[in-house]
Amino acid sequence: MSTMLGKNIKTFRKNKGLTQEELAELLNITPQAVSKWESESGLPDVSMIIPLAKVLGVTTDALLGYDNLSENDEIILRAKETMAALNNSEDRREMKALRVCEYLSTETSLNPGCFEIIKDFVEQTANLSMYADPVLEGCFPDDMERIEKLYKDAVRKGAYLISHSNDQTLIEKTHFAMAWIYIHDKDFDNAREHINVLPNISSNRIREKISMELTFFESGFEKMKGDIAGNSVVLFNMVASMLDTYAQNYGWWNNDKDEALEICNWCEGIIKAFAARKEAVDMHHYLRARRSIVFFKLVALKRFGDDKGAEALYGEFQKEIQAEDLTDEQKEEIIQLLNNDIAHYGKYTP
Repeated sequence: MSTMLGKNIKTFRKNKGLTQEELAELLNITPQAVSKWESESGLPDVSMIIPLAKVLGVTTDALLGYDNLSENDEIILRAKETMAALNNSEDRREMKALRVCEYLSTETSLNPGCFEIIKDFVEQTANLSMYADPVLEGCFPDDMERIEKLYKDAVRKGAYLISHSNDQTLIEKTHFAMAWIYIHDKDFDNAREHINVLPNISSNRIREKISMELTFFESGFEKMKGDIAGNSVVLFNMVASMLDTYAQNYGWWNNDKDEALEICNWCEGIIKAFAARKEAVDMHHYLRARRSIVFFKLVALKRFGDDKGAEALYGEFQKEIQAEDLTDEQKEEIIQLLNNDIAHYGKYTP
């Protein structure tokens, strides 16, 4: 029996959201027995392996540690390197997206048990679906059969991941990406099915909030400060993502230029205020959020024929970035990201 068994029981139990006491009750054993298994001071009887795997929702091979994790790690590393190489090519954005998806379609067929790259495949197909959507960019009017084949493959493999994986984060990311595929494919009912199972923030009953309080009551405020720092970055990423959506849609679709700019400026102000405490932001996301929102302001100005206003805004943004507390590399990166957007999307603005 694998020496990984105790660690695997603990990992899969936590993935299911069970305490040791709850797992013991489901198996009709004592909590002390579960504790001994997880600490590897004792091992379950062979007759318990199948019931244990069923309760934890995993295969017996996975429970016993016979899955070749190192092989999966090698597959994931190779896939990430290949995707990076494809994305660094000189192709247009939409062609990079298509080639990445076709590569991952093959890779996931060869490695159906590697959930990480299945998640990547579904996410990359969601990205491709934006380029293919005729309402947005319509980049593949003559290749939709090829695109639809990728949609079906990604949805099928995503459904397999959702039903077989024990990693809640992978499952949620896959639901999110599948919703986007269905949205761009105009299958709104199926999109809603995936959206409705995602966690939401409206109740304010979120893991990070109560986990910080647990740390405080268990270990004190000094320990809690570490949780606050980590959660500040998580919060920034979520807020930046939401604000990006607001600015994007007001910039592209709102029929009132002043209102579009007002919302975009409001979004930009929140991003900048949050980043006043640099350790509270993920700099990678900060740079992209700043460039996105100013780009959507440029879109709004160009849509209403205000070319001079767009030119002035671009110049002001360059000066502002040069004055920010950023490294030379970061300043160069954010301007390059903005220039890339202008080059790619220029044909969609008047």
